Amino acid sequence: MTDWIRWRRRALGGFFAVAIVAAAAAWPAGAQKRATPEVAVFTVDSTLVLVPVTVVDRRGAMVTGLPREAFTLTEDGVAQPLRSFSEEDAPVSIGVVLDLSGSMQRDLNSAKESLGALMRDANPADEAFLNAVSTRPRAYSGFTQNFGEILSRVASEDAFGSTALIDTIEDSLKESRSGARARKALLVISDGMDNHSRYTREDLLRTAEESDAQIYTIAVVTAVNPVQPPKPIVMTEAKRGLLFLEDLAEKSGGISFAVSGKTDIAKAATSIGQALRNQYVIGYAPPPHGDAGSGKRHKIAVKVAGSGLRAYARAGYRLD
Repeated sequence: MTDWIRWRRRALGGFFAVAIVAAAAAWPAGAQKRATPEVAVFTVDSTLVLVPVTVVDRRGAMVTGLPREAFTLTEDGVAQPLRSFSEEDAPVSIGVVLDLSGSMQRDLNSAKESLGALMRDANPADEAFLNAVSTRPRAYSGFTQNFGEILSRVASEDAFGSTALIDTIEDSLKESRSGARARKALLVISDGMDNHSRYTREDLLRTAEESDAQIYTIAVVTAVNPVQPPKPIVMTEAKRGLLFLEDLAEKSGGISFAVSGKTDIAKAATSIGQALRNQYVIGYAPPPHGDAGSGKRHKIAVKVAGSGLRAYARAGYRLD
């Protein structure tokens, strides 16, 4: 059983999740000039679909060096011939959604540590932006390669306000399209609960399917106090939030983690960093679709041969 599965089960069974996302200031006027965006890694056109894939073993370690023959891909249940295959370590445009809302006061330091651990291990050629939200989504920074500046500004922030998590992720996915790197990713540090968004979960899942960004989620969780346990309705909402984060990551080809304490935070940040660094890109020609422009969803499934190996890839796409 992988570390991330253990963390997830522990979070669902024995922890009470905290909340995410919130406030801050606008990006300074002197922000660096944006580079011209590269071609997106996940694309759908009349000739080729490119699908980033991450492979892990039963311990949760990233697996590299696999041949093309180890992979099979189906669209809507029908096997598709692989037309291209590569393994690459390319720079990434990373969007970050960090919770600074009022419910995060107790676990704000852990959330900040999660962000710091990931950015300290980033590729120097990566770029990132940070969005936060309390009662509404608020831009904290635009794309930059100055991660130290982001971390220094976050260090003094407090937690306050309501939580418009879904709206913030929705806006962040749209912003990620302007990234200069071909590969796009979004990191969400949250409990998955929301109490102040205009968009629905279904709206967000649809946007995630249509986005080039892979979504990685980190839920900072707190041990339940046996003397004064949370009310059942609170526990139910917490579990629902964690399941939502898992679903969001799964549909986009990312991975979901639940963390508690510095050890788990370090492991999750390391795993996400490795996942961003070690990916396969599979290309296939989609079968003819008579529903072009209908918005119909097409399901993608990627499997990898080998005992205990699991492939993480986007669950599908929509043709507009």
